[in-house]
Amino acid sequence: MKSNNNFKYTPELYDLQVNWSARLSKEKGFFIKLVKNRNIKSVLDVGCGTGHHAQLLSEFVKDVVAVDPSEEMIEYARKNVISSDNVKLFIGNFENIESLTIKKFDLIICLGNTLALLGNRRNVKNALKNTKRMLMKRGLAVFQFLNFEPEMIEYNRFYTPKIFKKDDEKYIFMKHFEYGKIKTRVDFLIMQLDQNDSLKNFFNNSSFFCTLRKNIFLKMACNAGFKNIELLGPDGKEEFNKNKHISLYALLFS
Repeated sequence: MKSNNNFKYTPELYDLQVNWSARLSKEKGFFIKLVKNRNIKSVLDVGCGTGHHAQLLSEFVKDVVAVDPSEEMIEYARKNVISSDNVKLFIGNFENIESLTIKKFDLIICLGNTLALLGNRRNVKNALKNTKRMLMKRGLAVFQFLNFEPEMIEYNRFYTPKIFKKDDEKYIFMKHFEYGKIKTRVDFLIMQLDQNDSLKNFFNNSSFFCTLRKNIFLKMACNAGFKNIELLGPDGKEEFNKNKHISLYALLFS
């Protein structure tokens, strides 16, 4: 068996596992509606990854600042994804946002479980407080994360494997979740097969999400100063149902 770290999980592999055209096509209407209804001019994307949402939003607002703690992600985004002049990319996270830019924003987004990936409640609380400080008056923050109700995590503990081909080789992506009251473990596995479908490389990474169940998140958001909060299902159209939806959008109004 190959070791669990004999090839690198690159930004290119990250992008390979996501059907970005389909995802952005699905989410575009949700974000455009927010931008138009709230007359949003400036956006901060925290945990921007390879920059696809920053590029999408740049078409509809005046300024976008996108930050990610990974230098590799930022460089990949700069070279391969971002084409708009009104997007500024920085290496950073919730802890140093205020040192990267002095301005405040109409909209702050934090998508794809970035908030939960902070790992513990203290970090999440600080991130929510920093978000509140960085918002303009009447600003909006949008967080996207899993539905951490234990029954939903158990039901969806194994994601359907995704299979992709690149350079005549096959990649199989798999995710597994193990619920915990405080922290939920996620195992991310990638198998690389050669042209004969023989195992060439194997990657396994385990991370811990802060278990953000609905009531816990609402309490932390309120304590951070957000009094008006709306929870929506993964389509951004209907009210979030903790017994039905696999993930949610949390809209926090300043």
